[in-house]
Amino acid sequence: MFLFTIVMCVFYTVTNAASSSSGTCYVPSDQQWLVRGLQTQLENWASLQIKPDPSVLIALTLAEDHSLSVITQLVRQIKETAGTEMTSGKVALYVLALRSSCQNPANVSTPEKHVNLVQVLEEKTKEEITHIGTTGTPKTTYYQLALDTLALCVEKSPELEIAATTLAKAAQDNRFQFDGRYSVDTGAVASLALFCVYEGRSSSQSQITEALKHTIEQILNKQQDNGLLGNIYSTGLAMQALSVTSEFQSANAWNCSKTLNEVLQKIIEGAFSTPAATSQILPSLVGKTYLDVRSPICNSETVTVQYKVINKLIGSYFEHSITVKVPKGSVLLAVLKAAQQLNASEFSFETEETSWGPMVTSINGLRGSTDEKTYWQFLSGKTPLEQGVGSYKPRDNELIVAIFSTY
Repeated sequence: MFLFTIVMCVFYTVTNAASSSSGTCYVPSDQQWLVRGLQTQLENWASLQIKPDPSVLIALTLAEDHSLSVITQLVRQIKETAGTEMTSGKVALYVLALRSSCQNPANVSTPEKHVNLVQVLEEKTKEEITHIGTTGTPKTTYYQLALDTLALCVEKSPELEIAATTLAKAAQDNRFQFDGRYSVDTGAVASLALFCVYEGRSSSQSQITEALKHTIEQILNKQQDNGLLGNIYSTGLAMQALSVTSEFQSANAWNCSKTLNEVLQKIIEGAFSTPAATSQILPSLVGKTYLDVRSPICNSETVTVQYKVINKLIGSYFEHSITVKVPKGSVLLAVLKAAQQLNASEFSFETEETSWGPMVTSINGLRGSTDEKTYWQFLSGKTPLEQGVGSYKPRDNELIVAIFSTY
């Protein structure tokens, strides 16, 4: 079925965008284009990076229909740069990033080296705790110690207990300060770490519980009138923390929908213009948290799709074909992204958002026109697709054809 609609101007005020139920909220379907746009932007940044950012890998693996080629590139870069010279917090992020992408951080192997990152993390966390014992402060920061504790919990490390009790004591002693103000980022990651420990039923359960109550209260105290938690850049991590700790919050203490509405408006205003900022907000927008790296969908199955683009209608005719692999269950949009990653000169494309989801408006620089009544039609073999690129899921060894057509 050919779907062609007039796309509304994107620069409008988001109102009532967040739907809520039972203390949770999510981005509704007619605003998902904002999330997809952030994800595409993050994938584009990642494909150009020489030095990998583990936070970017975590965010993309938690999101659906990510680019397999970008994930593969990031995993390779993470493995190649893993080592003992990093700070404890960076090691923790590497551990979480590898675990999120179904890799074993205790066995990181490349042709040049072999590293047990979990062991490295345990040693560096001990250094942080020893430094607290002698100086009263960590070797780096409490933010990094919170990351350490979270990663140790995800890996079920025997060193978790002392890290958790140290972090819990720091939380209760109001040590999460930065420039004299409470650090929402530190409190949020600490809450995720302590909640992970809490779910595992630690022997220090009462201390963990009290620390969680205190930390969540501190985050909620930083809730602004517009719904942001701290500032726009700390809000993503804070949303993760608050979304899993409702039992430690009083009724209506957090207006999740209000927070999400403000975040969506900030996306339109271009607030998330760096990989770091985008990677922190994306997990919350897809309904995930860093705790979800404990159970990643490790689906090694892929489908092979032959993708062909044909223009025999106007201008310089062309016909290009490419074969790509995408994770099983991916939508057609993932196929187009994979083809573009492999050969942007022939398979570049653009989309516009419609009420039915993304619509391909241009392929290989050739754009459809309402004046000339031209558009890109997608077929499975010779059969026109009845779903859009954001919904249709190609089968293994299927031929997908995009033909520049008239209506």
